This record gives sequence, structure tokens and C-alpha cells, in this order.
Amino acid sequence: MTNPLTTQLIQTRVVPVLRYTDAETALYAADIAVRAGFEAIELTWTIPDVLDVLQTLRKQHGTSILLGVGTLMNADQARAVLNAGADFLVSPGLATDMVAPAHEAGKLCLVGAFTPSEVMAAIRAEADVVKIFPADTGGPAHLAALRAVFSSTVFCPTGGLSAKNMHDYFQAGASFVGIGSSLYDKKALAARDTDGLLASVRSIREAAHGKHA
Repeated sequence: MTNPLTTQLIQTRVVPVLRYTDAETALYAADIAVRAGFEAIELTWTIPDVLDVLQTLRKQHGTSILLGVGTLMNADQARAVLNAGADFLVSPGLATDMVAPAHEAGKLCLVGAFTPSEVMAAIRAEADVVKIFPADTGGPAHLAALRAVFSSTVFCPTGGLSAKNMHDYFQAGASFVGIGSSLYDKKALAARDTDGLLASVRSIREAAHGKHA
């Protein structure tokens, strides 16, 4: 049976992937994403004090948004973020030992893969979602070729996606996508231009949902 959280992620269409070198910027970017209407956020393990950031967001928003942590490499990291309140775990590669602790907690595991053999390994490990990474290396055509073979797999391409190319990935068979640095204008973020950021980030979300595509 499909975990309801998987359905929620698919319905979000776009998951902002927040990778910053300080916790304050990560929290600010997360606030922009939530105010712009995004219903899921992925923090990266590389953010300083990421567990504190995760717990702060959980206290602020409760269960109204899905919170995940990415760039996870092993089961120990998986357990740490699950204990801190994560709804989903994301690995850049075949960290299949993360699947069991995630499922024991009733949460999701997104396992990274790129080749057909890696996709098969992720499926055998019962990953909820196969993250195609780095997506831009093969582009939408690579995803479409995988989709043709693994027709029932939930795919989330991440790495090099943007507002400009996300629809190409949707058409190629992405169930949802992860967008990182291109989601936020760097100058506006540095200047903390909240109004400008909200407008641009909200427009990307609306385009993903076909409102202004």
C-alpha cells in the first residue's frame, strides 16, 4: 500500500531543496517557501545545526507541511533526522540501509539512483521514491527512458532543475521534482527582499500546478 505521505509529496509537484551554509538563511528560505504556498521542504544535512532547524520548523508549522532532510548517507543519519521529526529522508545515492528505519517510523525514504541497475536496486530495497540525481546530467530524455521501463515507479528528478525546465521533466515522467538554488534569486535572498522573493517563488509554484504555465 502506498504511504499517504507519498501521495502528499506527489501533489506538491515541487519540493524546495534548501542547501545553505548557515541556519538563519535556511530558516528564512523555508519561511519564504511556506508563505509562498509550498507544502513540503527538504533541508540538507550539510546545513549547520540542521536538526535544530528541522525542530524549529516543526514547532512553527506542526504537521501542516512535510519536512524532509536530504544528502543523507547512512542509517545513523537517518535515525537522527527521524528522531528530530522528519517526514521523509533523501539520499543522493543508494543508501538503502535508510529504508528500514524510515518505514519503521512510518515515514518515507527517497533513494538516489541514476542508472537502470541503480533504479532496480532502489526498487528492491522498497524505496518509496527513486530520486534521479543528478538529473541534468541525463536530462529529461534520460528520465523518459527510465520511465518507459519502470512505469510504476515514483520518480523525483533533482539537480539542475529550474522553473524553465521543470515542465520538461514532468512531461518525461517525473511524479514531482526537487528544485534547489535556482528557486531563489541570489541577490534578492542576500538582500532579504521578502516581497520580491515571495512573488518569484510563488510564481514558480503556480506554474508547477499549471496555473500560469
